[in-house]
Amino acid sequence: MLDGFLPGFLIAVGLGEVGDLGDGLIVLVRWLHALGAVAWVGGSAFFGLIVRPAQRIDPDGVGRVIGRFTGPYREMVDASIIAIVVSGLILMFDRLTGDDATVVYFVVLSVKLIVAGWMFYMVWSLRRAGFIPESRSGLTQRLSWLFGYNALLAGGVIVFLLAGFLRAIFETAITG
Repeated sequence: MLDGFLPGFLIAVGLGEVGDLGDGLIVLVRWLHALGAVAWVGGSAFFGLIVRPAQRIDPDGVGRVIGRFTGPYREMVDASIIAIVVSGLILMFDRLTGDDATVVYFVVLSVKLIVAGWMFYMVWSLRRAGFIPESRSGLTQRLSWLFGYNALLAGGVIVFLLAGFLRAIFETAITG
């Protein structure tokens, strides 16, 4: 898949279609950031909306099957987290060191980082629990949506929304 991408990318840079090499690299970093985020949110949607409800219906049946894909799923999440963190740091420093960074941009970025950090913590916490649903009662059962796969999915959707706001804020700043 990437065999034709790199030569085409280098030709586009050489012909001035992408700007200078730095602009082209930022495009590549944005693409990696988006790809990691989509993979993570998609995986969260699959687990939260398909696997977990099926596990409540047939815990033994799903338990036998889930072990087969938790390894690849975990590797996908790990790769996504690495892609998101590394590319996110590059993008953050690129935007914040430019002349177009505003206070509003910084505030929205901070909220996005807090939500993403909470999501990273949730993945770590769920892994420690072995992805086994805990039996909850009372207030913890009513608030359990804050601490599970549905929360990861909601957090991912919120992060995507905040990314859209950041893009709009940045575009407004550069157009004057």
